[in-house]
Amino acid sequence: MNWYKFSQFNKKASVNFWIEGSDQITQPMNRLDIVNDLFRFVFYELGIGQKLGFDMHSFDPDASSGNVFDSFGQINIYLKNTNIKEGIIKGIIDQYNQHREGLIKLKFLQINKSGLDPNLNTARVLIEKNNTENLEELPTLNVSNSNSIALIQLLGNEGLGQLDPYSGVLDVDSLKQAIINIEKNDFVMDTFTQERTEEKVEEGPTIIDFGRSLGQLQRYIDVLKEMINYIERNNLPNGTINYG
Repeated sequence: MNWYKFSQFNKKASVNFWIEGSDQITQPMNRLDIVNDLFRFVFYELGIGQKLGFDMHSFDPDASSGNVFDSFGQINIYLKNTNIKEGIIKGIIDQYNQHREGLIKLKFLQINKSGLDPNLNTARVLIEKNNTENLEELPTLNVSNSNSIALIQLLGNEGLGQLDPYSGVLDVDSLKQAIINIEKNDFVMDTFTQERTEEKVEEGPTIIDFGRSLGQLQRYIDVLKEMINYIERNNLPNGTINYG
């Protein structure tokens, strides 16, 4: 996962629901998130990644030193260019710390030989401070195509009107009223449930459709309610939820 905890999912596979403007809101960052953030900083903020011979595999959360989803730990930067000395890495780390001042502080440790490849030098970096770990994580929702069709049709029937099942924008006030209508008459969800099925393809695999239960639909509604509550608690100006 990246820093914003958000990724666009392929339309053919699933549909993601997220709060408009969430890409500008700081959320908790674990070691893997920080590695990805450092990679983006070097390539897109400093613009020196390619010049220094870095690629997407150059920045690593060093899984051998602990869980990559922890808030602290070691980061490795693999140096294909063995002419890169500690002054360059220290400069990058100092600039990153300024970039994330008050949130993240990294500490350069040393450069030594990689344990995986003796032809590589490795810069060792420690996450010294991580003030994001107590931040609130934004609620998001990802559902399969078929479940998105059912959920959007359900919301449309209860007040949102005709909506594209794969991408669009939900106004929070209208969405809130649609959810109130659903919870007042929860039997309206029955139409959108689906039994689990199995189909054996001749000389092929068995295709399993896990169906859609009332509990599953209710979980989707509950996450949408969490998103509405977050928007209202934080007075977010757009007041919308995107999906796509």
